[in-house]
Amino acid sequence: MQLSRILFLSFTCLLGLMADIHGQSAQDIVNKYLTALGGKEKLQSMNSLYREGVAVLDDGAQIMVKTWRVYDRLYREELSSVTGKLVIIATPSRGWISVPGSGGLFKPLTSEQFKSLVPEIDPAGPLVDYNQKGNKIEMAGRDTVGGHPCYMIKIYFPSGNSAIYSIDAKTYYVLRTAYRGTTVMGAIFPDESPLNKQTATPVGQVTTEFSDYKIIPGGYIFPYTISLSPYGAKVSIKKVEVNGNVDADALSRPK
Repeated sequence: MQLSRILFLSFTCLLGLMADIHGQSAQDIVNKYLTALGGKEKLQSMNSLYREGVAVLDDGAQIMVKTWRVYDRLYREELSSVTGKLVIIATPSRGWISVPGSGGLFKPLTSEQFKSLVPEIDPAGPLVDYNQKGNKIEMAGRDTVGGHPCYMIKIYFPSGNSAIYSIDAKTYYVLRTAYRGTTVMGAIFPDESPLNKQTATPVGQVTTEFSDYKIIPGGYIFPYTISLSPYGAKVSIKKVEVNGNVDADALSRPK
């Protein structure tokens, strides 16, 4: 009798687990993701986001990384190494790039490069108010990242691009994103760029993994370790600032 009861309870728990795995919709997963990061209102309160860190490549080379995001106004990334500085700028209407050795000259981004960067302008990310932003989501199966079971959510952007987010089934943090096509660290870097000598690859899938999530003042939660594949770069975040003083007009100008 005791054994029968144990088997019955085990079977009941298994059924409950299966229902949890298969019964959740993409919206359910996204709602839990928003809650895990402090709630929808907390994320909506981010008007600007500044992050800086150090990327270490497989060969030991180091690149200083700085990014600015200002809601509906700006995405700017600066990568600095011994070979010079690469700067990428995207606004809601256009974008530019300046590579090392160009003397600070900026060139317009191609249409595909620009479209791939538009979602980066939003500090809160594409899953917050995704309907209002014109994004569509769907379940895309299951994944495992670093031994952690994950739900896979596919996001379709109005530009025609898409991405897959792997969300931890326990913490509901994003542990991996996968993009295919034109990307910041891929096609947007010209082959002749000195910063691209170690990272040049054909246009394809770029996978980014996130870990070491921490709470910063204000209750915002961010990953402090970011690993980018296939480029072999691991970024250690050193500073995160939400809603700080950002001169968006100056940073938006290609100079």
